[in-house]
Amino acid sequence: MTRKKPLSPIDIQSHNFRTKLKGYDKDDVKLFLNAIAESYQELALDNAKMSREVERLDASLEEFRSRENLLKDALYTAQKSADDLKAQASREAQSIVKEAELKGEQSVREAMVRAHLVERQIMDLKLEREALISSLRDMINRLNHLLSAIEENKEKENIQAFSRGSAE
Repeated sequence: MTRKKPLSPIDIQSHNFRTKLKGYDKDDVKLFLNAIAESYQELALDNAKMSREVERLDASLEEFRSRENLLKDALYTAQKSADDLKAQASREAQSIVKEAELKGEQSVREAMVRAHLVERQIMDLKLEREALISSLRDMINRLNHLLSAIEENKEKENIQAFSRGSAE
């Protein structure tokens, strides 16, 4: 007896064996076949249940793999974003530092120009002061000469007046 199709519990229960002389007890065979059919039925139900469980677990596994891939992608994206942000922040920091250096250098140059202007103004004021002092000295000298001349002239007038007064 060769079958290509799997046996079902009904096939086992309804199968009729040919009888031969001195064969097995038909009731025992029926009882045994019924027990086999019940066991087979339980195994088939368990197998179907386990197949459904395997399908469910396969679906869960696939879902977890999908989530894992999503998490990996999200992690990669987050890492790339973090790296990009670091690089951008570094570039911005370098730009800010460079700009500050340029402004600092410009401020130093402007301060030096102002310092030179102030120094030049101080020198001009010193020269002007020296010129004023020199002018005042000259004026004082001229006034001294004038005063000396006036006093000399006054003495001469006094001498002349005295000489006129004694002569008279």
